[in-house]
Amino acid sequence: MFSLKLFIIICVSNIYIYIYGFTIESRYRRSDKYLDLPIVDFENVEKYFPPDEYGIYICLGYTNMNSERERIFKTAQEKGYEILSFIHPTAVVNSQSMGIGNIVFENAVIGPFTDIGNGNIFKAGASIAHHSSVGNFNFFAVNSSAAGKVVIKNNCFLGNNCTIKNRITIADKTLVGAGCYVSKDTEPYSVYVPARSICLQDKKSTDFF
Repeated sequence: MFSLKLFIIICVSNIYIYIYGFTIESRYRRSDKYLDLPIVDFENVEKYFPPDEYGIYICLGYTNMNSERERIFKTAQEKGYEILSFIHPTAVVNSQSMGIGNIVFENAVIGPFTDIGNGNIFKAGASIAHHSSVGNFNFFAVNSSAAGKVVIKNNCFLGNNCTIKNRITIADKTLVGAGCYVSKDTEPYSVYVPARSICLQDKKSTDFF
């Protein structure tokens, strides 16, 4: 099974993408190959795949409210790697600005006049409407939806089929559970669950991931 702690080493030539191998932190590595390609320790990945020749996808999930992806992202930058974005051919992306290291899966929609930061993951069918702003290292699960003029800050998790009302702000490290409807601004580290989308006052988002 594909590990969420694997990162893809690639080289881009014109429109072609060549995958040359994978890298993973040594504490997680259990084999030397995946899909018949080499797996090397992230700590010394540059020895095998020099950053002046290869780029890298940071494809971790939402561990610790995306902070693990943020940590690896910044370490890869310090090593000199270009952090690459992936946009699936069926996705519709009309943002006026987009940072680096974003991954946009099948049929996701990012509306016009939106600003997207770095290191976000948009799963299949996720939707961000017009004039919205998305910060860095957020995770949008399948069919999550944000209406127009929404501000989503950093390290947030939006669960499957949740809906964010227009013109509100989702604060840093907010966790929105599957099926929630959020109709007002959130507080940092807040947690919302489907039962009338109430905020769990005694829990922080980091208690769950």
